Amino acid sequence: MPKGRASKLVLKYMGPYKIMKAIPSTSNYELELPLELIKQQIHKRFYVSLLRPHSPNDDALLPNRRKAQLYNFSMPDEMEWYVNKIISHCWKERDIEFLVKWNLGDSTWEPLPNCNELETLDNYLTLNDIKDWWDLPKRVMVM
Repeated sequence: MPKGRASKLVLKYMGPYKIMKAIPSTSNYELELPLELIKQQIHKRFYVSLLRPHSPNDDALLPNRRKAQLYNFSMPDEMEWYVNKIISHCWKERDIEFLVKWNLGDSTWEPLPNCNELETLDNYLTLNDIKDWWDLPKRVMVM
């Protein structure tokens, strides 16, 4: 799921989709997926435990029930992710990772190659009164 999407509000299952091919040796099924899902790079082959049999809605039991709509997996065009600041760092043996706070509110641990050219890394080093990242203390520092 893309960042910033509440997974608890997303449909658990989508469909129904036609089974195009059964592969008993690996317990997989190939489904006929709509173009919207294929564009989102969702593979057409699924393991059997990810699938459920389809049972149509009973209008007598559940009147006016709407058909589930496809979930839009893509990020809206107007939303862009920018690094807000680097909050902390963590050494993992000889490698270092930085806790990056994104402009949309999420935080992720990113390796040095992803942060090396960022102005926010320079700001983080300046706040810690350090010139180079390899001089950062081996303990995690929370700012």
